[in-house]
Amino acid sequence: TRTKIKSTLGWGVITLPCSVLVHQNTFVAIVDLPEGEHQYKFYVDGQWTHDPTEPVITSQLGTVNNIIQVKKTDFEVFDALMVDSQKSSDMSDLSSSPPGPYHQDPYVPKQEEKFKSPPILPPHLLQVILNKDTGISCDPALLPEPNHVMLNHLYALSIKDGVMVLSATHRYKKKYVTTLLYKPI
Repeated sequence: TRTKIKSTLGWGVITLPCSVLVHQNTFVAIVDLPEGEHQYKFYVDGQWTHDPTEPVITSQLGTVNNIIQVKKTDFEVFDALMVDSQKSSDMSDLSSSPPGPYHQDPYVPKQEEKFKSPPILPPHLLQVILNKDTGISCDPALLPEPNHVMLNHLYALSIKDGVMVLSATHRYKKKYVTTLLYKPI
């Protein structure tokens, strides 16, 4: 299917591949047209045709084309979308809403909920790779492969000798990167 668009700038041809098929017999193309009057028609199954449900104009040669007027306000996206939605919206079905004010009560925690202790850390998060000893045959600069639940968490080791150690492990494809931060306290 091809669509030809005629404007004051001349003829432009747009080819619509089958991948733009939206519904069974509906094709969609987005064309960036400048401000002004534009004529268009469709080339379907070897025949030039126009859409009889859209505005038409007869050219000097006697051919019938669809016509569209692009205004400056059409470039203001949100205003254009609002105009389109006002045309297509039917407000009559909204009258079935029950009358009266609507509100939502805010959540107020109970007194005993305010002083609860934090939840217990899940056991699989206790398996921090920084606390594990590496094997003698392993390179001490390489850490074992972390469990997937350890990724994207910040871990802090106990402060020893006035130094706090923080770590985080991230994964990129099949690689794991552990970042260590040593902070003197």
